[in-house]
Order: sequence, then C-alpha cells, then structure tokens
Amino acid sequence: MQPKRLLTASVTGLLLGGLLNDAFAQGKPAKPTIRPSNPQETPSSRKQPSDSPNELIEKMKASRESLEKLLAVYDKQLQSQTTGFELRKSLYEKDLISKLELEESERAVASTRFHIQQVRQWIAEDDIALAEALFRQELRRLPALPLGGYSETAALIRYNGRAVWSLSNAEKIEKFFAARFGYDLPVSAIGQTPAHERMRFDHREAMDVAVRPDSPEGRELMNYLRNAGIPFIAFRGQMPGSSTGAHIHIGRPSIRFLSTPGRASSDR
Repeated sequence: MQPKRLLTASVTGLLLGGLLNDAFAQGKPAKPTIRPSNPQETPSSRKQPSDSPNELIEKMKASRESLEKLLAVYDKQLQSQTTGFELRKSLYEKDLISKLELEESERAVASTRFHIQQVRQWIAEDDIALAEALFRQELRRLPALPLGGYSETAALIRYNGRAVWSLSNAEKIEKFFAARFGYDLPVSAIGQTPAHERMRFDHREAMDVAVRPDSPEGRELMNYLRNAGIPFIAFRGQMPGSSTGAHIHIGRPSIRFLSTPGRASSDR
C-alpha cells in the first residue's frame, strides 16, 4: 500500500518555512507534519470539496510545486548530513567521538533519505492524478467501448475487458511483471489515495502503474491485461498541460466523481 497523506499548498508552505529556518541549524531531519487518516472514515463519507474541476487541478498543481520545493530542502539537508556523517566516521575511527554520536548521525541520514523517498512518491501520485484530470475531457469525447473493445489515440489506449476485476487480482499482475522483467511492478497508487480523493475520483477498485505505455514494459503489461480480459486505460502523457504522469490505470475508469456515501456516479 502507498503512504497516506493530505498535503495542501498552504500546509507545505508552513513546512518549508520551518525547514528553512530550523532544519540545518539544528542538524536534525525535518519530518513533514501529516494528518493521519481516520481508519473509520471512508472517502465517500468525508465532506466533498465544492471546487470546480479546473480549480481542483490548479490547487493540485500548486501542491505539486510546493512538494518540489520541499524535496529540494530535503536534498540539501541530506547533502549536509552526509558530509557530517563522513566527518564523524573519521573522528570515530580515531577514537575522538563515541559510537553513539556516530549512530545518531547515521540515523539522521537514513531518516532524511526516507522522507525524500516519501515526497517523491507523493509527487508521482500528484502527477498521475493530474494526468487523469487533464485527460478527463478527452475521455468524455470518446465513444464508449463495448465489452472487449479496444482503441488507441495519440493520448490514450483503452481496453474494456470482460473480466470481473477487483484489487484482489493485483497479486497476479505483480507476479507476472516480476517474473518477466526481474523487478517489482512500479505501483504508484492502489485503491483510493488522497490525491484521487482531492480530485473527487473514485479509485477504490483501481491501481496505477508508473510505466510508459509505449515502453517495452508497458506494451507487454497491456498485452498481459488484454489476454486476461482485465480493463485498463493507458495515459501516454501527451496532453497539453501534462508533460508527466504517463501510466497505466488498471481497472474501470476512475474518472468518476465520488458522490453520496457508499456510491460513485460516472461522468460519462
């Protein structure tokens, strides 16, 4: 499962201010303050935003820009901490500092690396949610596919498979990909994520895979999905305003608004 978050541009701005003022002076890893998800709370039971789709897109773009700034702060912090660790390692080898001091420095480096990985994951989630939002109008213009139907455009590849799909089938896809390519399936989102929720997309029974559809991995993955009858939409990332976010969305389209509790309505 992917790490949970709810990070707006304003929250990130506060984080950046604190990081810039305190992180380097204190020499400690700066951890973002993330509001934990309530396990009793379901996406559809939360109050939905009243923003228009265009306003939501602009807010997510602002959030993504803030995450890029946060990532730059962490990168600079890691560089400083790594230099400090190498110095302490040298001092420890000369018996000038204790092992505890060395271990504290090592933990700080590991913590910052973890946060860098986390922020990069959040950026990838935003890229994919933005791509799906920007392609929404394109999807609405295209005719609905019959069961078993397949189509390609410059922007999208769609397949309306006949198989009954749920996230419980994800493991089979992961095993196929790992056996074929020798590394884990690069899942960027599985189930409902904060990014999809903020865009009001129903992603509860879908997963996103961060591979370019026209890459060898992308083509083989889509062939596997078609042979198994599993529906998907592949986003090529060639849409005005979306230079990133190319991925393969496995499952029924998530370009549907979350509506009343326990229900989702299609915009098609």
